[in-house]
Amino acid sequence: MNLNVIRSMLSLMILSSCCLLLTGCWDRKELNQLAITSATSIDWDGKVWTVSYQVVIPQSIANPNTGGSPGQQAPVMVFSTSGGSIRGAVQQSSLEMPRSLFFAHNRIVVIGENAAKEGISQLLDVYLRNSDSRETVSILVTHGEGRKILEQIIPLEKVPGAAIKNMIKNEEKNGSNFKQIMMYQFMMGISGDSPFTLVPEIIISGEGENDTIASLKKTFFTNKLKLGKMAVFNKDKLIGWITPHDSYGISWIRDTIQHTTLFFGCSKDNKDVKAALRVDRSKSSMKPILSRDGSLIMHVDVKAVGTLNESACPNDPTQPMDLQAIEQNASAEIANLMSDGFRSAVQEKADVFHFADLIHKHHPKLWKQLKPNWEEQFANLQLETNVQVKISRIGMSGKSFMEMTKDTGD
Repeated sequence: MNLNVIRSMLSLMILSSCCLLLTGCWDRKELNQLAITSATSIDWDGKVWTVSYQVVIPQSIANPNTGGSPGQQAPVMVFSTSGGSIRGAVQQSSLEMPRSLFFAHNRIVVIGENAAKEGISQLLDVYLRNSDSRETVSILVTHGEGRKILEQIIPLEKVPGAAIKNMIKNEEKNGSNFKQIMMYQFMMGISGDSPFTLVPEIIISGEGENDTIASLKKTFFTNKLKLGKMAVFNKDKLIGWITPHDSYGISWIRDTIQHTTLFFGCSKDNKDVKAALRVDRSKSSMKPILSRDGSLIMHVDVKAVGTLNESACPNDPTQPMDLQAIEQNASAEIANLMSDGFRSAVQEKADVFHFADLIHKHHPKLWKQLKPNWEEQFANLQLETNVQVKISRIGMSGKSFMEMTKDTGD
C-alpha cells in the first residue's frame, strides 16, 4: 500500500478519535430555565442579610410581532431572600423560584444604608470568587432599604435595572457631577494607600412610589428615581456623605470630568449665574510639592476647553479683552469649586483624591513618616490650584441679546 495513503488513513483515524472527545454542551441551560436578574440590592437588619432580585419577565417585554403581550403585566418582578451570609441568602432563592437565578446580566447593585455601614466585605468576596458575577456591575447606595429602589417602574425603559445603569452612565458622560463606580473600581479604590472611595447615591424623590404598571399610563409622575449625594466609604464601610456641589469640585480635582456645563457669573466675585460654558475637553494633573518650611502642598493644574453656549453678561465675546475676562471668570469658578470639594473631603478626613498614592510615588521616604497618621496629615495638607480655561467657540452671536437690544434702542 502506498505510504501516502497509509498516512492519510492514520490522520483520518486520529481526527475521528479527537471528535469523540468533544462532548458538546455538557452543562447547557435553556433560557426558559433561567431567571435573568437585571438588578440586585443588599440590606442588613442587624441580624441577617437580605438580598433582593429584580428578575426580568420575558413575555412582558417581548416584541408584539413575536407573539408577546407587553403592557399586560409588569416587565419585572422583585423578591427577596435572607440568610446569615450573602451567598446563603442567594441559596434560599431555590425554595421559592421555579428558575435558576442568572446574574451575568445584572447591571446594578443597590446597597442599603444599614448594610453599607455594617460593611460590604462579604459582597466583594462574592464577586471575586464566583464566575457568574461580573465585576463591571455598578454600585449605588441609598437611604433606607435597597429593595425599594428595585420596585420602581421607570418610563422610557422597559427594564428598570438597565434604566438606572444608563442614568449614571449618562450623568458621568454629560454632567460629570457623579462618577459611575463599578465593582472592580471600588475594590481598587479601597486597596491603595488611601482606602477611601465615593459611591453615587440613588433616591426616590417626590411623594409616593411608582411600583405598579398602572403608573406608566400617566403623563406625569409625582416622584422619580434620581441621583442624590455621594457616599464616602472607608474601606468597605460607609462613613459619611458629600453634597453634589462638593462632589462636582472633587471631580475637577480627580480628573473625572468628561463633558459638563459650567455655570458662572459676570465677574469673579459675582455669584449671580449669567453665563454657561460647555466643557468639551479638560485635563487635571496633581503633583505633591514640598515647600521650604517642610509643609506639603498638593498642586493641581486644570486645563479646560469649551464653547460659550449662554451669556447674559455685558461682555462682548467678539472682543479679545472681554473674551479673556470671561475665561478668567470661568477659571475662578472652577478654582472655587475645587476649594469647596477639598474642604468637604478634609472635614470627613477622607482622602478621596488618593493623594497618598501620589506622595508614596514621588516622596517614598516622606510617605513612611506620614503613613501612620495620614488622616491627620491629610487635614493639614494645602491645596494650590492653577486653572486655565480657553473658549474655543462663542456660538452664533457676539453680545448678549439684552446688550444688542440696548444698542438698537440707542
